[in-house]
Amino acid sequence: MRSLTTRLGALALAGVLGLTACSFDSGSSTGDGTGATTLRVANPTPVVSLNPFAANSADQPTLTVVQEVFETLVVRENGEIAPKLAESWTNPDPLTWQFVLRKDVTFADGTPMTSADAKASLQALIDGKGPLAGLWATVDEIGTPDEHTLTIHTSSALGTVLSNLTLLWIAPAAKLADSAFFNAPYGTGPFKVSSFTAGQSVELTRNDNYRGDQPKLETISYRYIPEVSGRVTALSNNEIDVTWGLPPDQLTGLRDNDALTVESFPTYANYYIWFNSSREPFTDARVRQAMWHAVDFGRINDSLFDQAGTAATGPLPEAIFGAAGQNPYAYDPAKAKQLLTEAGYPNGFSTSMMWSTGCCTNGNSFADAMISDWAKVGIVVKPEELERATWLDKLLKLDWDSTMTTGSTITGDADFTLARLYLSTANRNGYANPELDRILLAARAELDQDKRADLYAQAGKIVWDDAVGIFPLDLSGNVVLRKGVEGFTPTPNDLPDFAGVSLR
Repeated sequence: MRSLTTRLGALALAGVLGLTACSFDSGSSTGDGTGATTLRVANPTPVVSLNPFAANSADQPTLTVVQEVFETLVVRENGEIAPKLAESWTNPDPLTWQFVLRKDVTFADGTPMTSADAKASLQALIDGKGPLAGLWATVDEIGTPDEHTLTIHTSSALGTVLSNLTLLWIAPAAKLADSAFFNAPYGTGPFKVSSFTAGQSVELTRNDNYRGDQPKLETISYRYIPEVSGRVTALSNNEIDVTWGLPPDQLTGLRDNDALTVESFPTYANYYIWFNSSREPFTDARVRQAMWHAVDFGRINDSLFDQAGTAATGPLPEAIFGAAGQNPYAYDPAKAKQLLTEAGYPNGFSTSMMWSTGCCTNGNSFADAMISDWAKVGIVVKPEELERATWLDKLLKLDWDSTMTTGSTITGDADFTLARLYLSTANRNGYANPELDRILLAARAELDQDKRADLYAQAGKIVWDDAVGIFPLDLSGNVVLRKGVEGFTPTPNDLPDFAGVSLR
């Protein structure tokens, strides 16, 4: 029934766009010698907002687009922090960070960027109370001594300032309070938004005022195609130029297509299933652990995720700063039944699991496989596949029993995931542990990076052993490009960047 529903949803969406289920206007054909400069992108997850300061501040579809429009003070390059809009920074004392901003930067409308814009953007992120606001909880003053100097003062030492700043997008201060601005936002980046229809499409055009090398592309056109089959057909029919996140069983055939290039690469992303630890029966760690022991993830990974990733060894992918391997959970249905009995559920229980349409590689098949294994130990799980906006709303309201999703530690620093999601004050999954809070806050305040890594290893062990969620797979990324698409460079942050792409 879910597959039929998804197909009908795809047809309905296509009807709204005035297209067939997987058809695009081929007037922007690329890679065929016509010299067209529109990159046609099929994103696997809908872009529901272009506001990176509030509820969608950590949403990957949102960030994939806004990274072409806005820029940050610093970036992570080859694992190291490098300047972007800030040309240098210092620590006058352990509680103060001072940034010198570039003087040659303007927004797409020609307005100079100043420290007032940086201050307003950081304040908007904090005031937006979205998933990234907690990264800045210790900020007590943001200063602008002059037009090109920004100071950030914290109430306690904050060892994550630079990694956090890789996700602070600088927007015009005068526009931040105007919600309509985010229907067609512009920043200091190489592109600006020309049109946006939430959940359907985004059109970017080149920012002719960009200070750096002008992009070779004139336009980037994003369209949401929910069905994997629709994206594969669109690739084969030269209706799109690029897509990503395809399941591994589709990649073999695409690799054999001389018109396409398939690139696979390690990422900071992983698959996880969270339990709402504030809602029974998941208030009991033994129930959460039973859910993990009941599923044969080795078999599932082999059948569904060949070349799509590797078995996780902890709640963070190994490449992330602060990740550490943990003791694996064995597939052991007898152990699962024992834990359920000890927790007072000898006959199992009924519950539900939600996920968003198109959220995850082989998501529906993965859910079916887990639900089948859980049923064998008496746990009846009702599947709930939701549109992404509905899923996100329920997620933030803790209106769910369990949820399946993928996530990425976009900054490459353990704090982004462990502290942002598992501090009691974050209240993202109903889990609260004072000892975990103590460790995470100590790690966040520690300026010695080796000590930070040790603390995050301790925190990861608590999250893993308490089965706050199930962490089955660290994900590899894949991008499929038409042969005429050149200059694409994969990055591990799971945000495909097309600013440097050209079309042959």
